[in-house]
Amino acid sequence: MIELAAERQRTLTIYQCRRWDSDYLAIQRVLQQGLLGPAFHIETFIGSYSHPCDYWHSHEPISGGVFYDWGAHYLDWILNLVPDPVVSVRGVEHKRVWHDVTNADQSCVSLRFAGGQEASFIHSDIAAALKPKWYILCERGAIVGQWRYESVKSRRWSGDLIEDRLAPSEALPTLTAFIRDAGDRIHEQQLALPPMPQHAFHRNLANHLHQGEALAIPPEAARRNIVVMEAAKRSAERGGETMSVHC
Repeated sequence: MIELAAERQRTLTIYQCRRWDSDYLAIQRVLQQGLLGPAFHIETFIGSYSHPCDYWHSHEPISGGVFYDWGAHYLDWILNLVPDPVVSVRGVEHKRVWHDVTNADQSCVSLRFAGGQEASFIHSDIAAALKPKWYILCERGAIVGQWRYESVKSRRWSGDLIEDRLAPSEALPTLTAFIRDAGDRIHEQQLALPPMPQHAFHRNLANHLHQGEALAIPPEAARRNIVVMEAAKRSAERGGETMSVHC
């Protein structure tokens, strides 16, 4: 597709809209500042204990499965936070509870990088206890992103108060940095979340087409993500066999 786009002089990009999520932007900024040192261990998680939705992306023959759903975004975050080449991928899936949908009940991708760093992504619909959304260990500190439980209040036509509890994934997490100082003390600091830019992907695409602005998501970056997702799927189909890659 990259070669064909160049040949036909067409724009090719990928809708990685979550590159502009506030928690990811805050983590990216802190790591780029170097205060915590390089990250060497990243764990990411999303899920709950609930029946999957009935939309198309719960049907694996259409969506490709969870690795290609939430995994596409979480793996994109990981690959941007750790720029070293990926050298191995392992995927594991469980099907234990929700047998009326075709997606796995729980999926896990584990990555190892050329510099020795490791990262993982877990999506689970059978997690009665939630892991943090982010758990990042660096050479001089750490970042933890805890899910928040929020409610939305409204009123019925009669004036009665309605309070709907949001799923954890519908609210931005609370980010805390753990910073080691020169005296080996660990200080906790809550990270401010920057405002999420409005329509950032589409603004960039329009500016690229009309003014020649560089694409925020070049297709070469997405190709790396696809290599990882495909390797994870092959690994899961082979019982969690570790797949060697270089991307």
